[in-house]
Amino acid sequence: MHCHKPMHHCQQPVNMCQKPTTTKVMPAVVHPTKQNIVEKTCEYIVPEIHPTHTTNVTNHVYKHVHSFPHTTSNQQTISNQQFASGPGPGPVAGAMMPPRPPMYGGQMMAPGYGAQAQMPWNMGGGNCNCKK
Repeated sequence: MHCHKPMHHCQQPVNMCQKPTTTKVMPAVVHPTKQNIVEKTCEYIVPEIHPTHTTNVTNHVYKHVHSFPHTTSNQQTISNQQFASGPGPGPVAGAMMPPRPPMYGGQMMAPGYGAQAQMPWNMGGGNCNCKK
C-alpha cells in the first residue's frame, strides 16, 4: 500500500491511501456470430451447337378429272291380270287363276268360299290394305 500526504497552503495535510487495484475476470458473454460472405465466381464457357438443314422439295401433282356422260332411254311394259269370280259360269279358256286361298279352321276363306268377315285379305275392289 502506498500512502502520501498532499500539502496545501492553508490547509492541514490530509491522509490519503491508495490500495492496489484488483481485477477479476468474469465469464465471457458470447454474442451471435456476425456472418461475412465473400463470393468468388468461376465462369465456364460451354459451346452449344444447333445445326440446321433445309431440303427443297418439288412436288409433282397429277390431277385426274373424271367425267360421267349420261344417256337416257325409255321403255314400256305391258302386263295383264286375270281373275275368276265365284260360282257361276266356268272359267274362260286361257284365264289365269289366282293362287289357292289359305285355309282357316278347315274352311277356305276367300270370296265365294265362306264367311267374308273372317277373310284376311280382299280379292275384290276397294281397300286392299296396301300401304302407299
